[in-house]
Amino acid sequence: MLNKIEGITLLVSDIKRSIEFYRDILGLRVNKESENKIEFSWKDSTNTKLILELDNSKSNQNNKNFVIITFSVSDLNTIYNNLTEKKVNFHKKLSDDESGKNTIILDPDGYLISLTEPTSDEFAQIPYYHGFAPA
Repeated sequence: MLNKIEGITLLVSDIKRSIEFYRDILGLRVNKESENKIEFSWKDSTNTKLILELDNSKSNQNNKNFVIITFSVSDLNTIYNNLTEKKVNFHKKLSDDESGKNTIILDPDGYLISLTEPTSDEFAQIPYYHGFAPA
């Protein structure tokens, strides 16, 4: 039985450039670092990890657009302006609809990073109830 996602690993072409993007631009925290691999986590969590590993294969396949990593954020307008100032490449400009705000950026290797700010917590769990109530 699967319990949780422990980590997500992306193969990257330039580890230093990727570190600068994920640490300096997106603000992820570095847990472990070696010459060919780095492990990140968000804020004070060490639960789910993002792992970047140097791709030593000679393959030219571009499967990066089949992967989208989504981060929820609390102030997407400020983040969007900050990313624009840092000249981050946008796959999808900032949009706002009934489900919330969203933008999609590209990391240095072309992976899609979705940043989303939901409009409300209408589907949030009741603090004392774990699970879904029948309709």
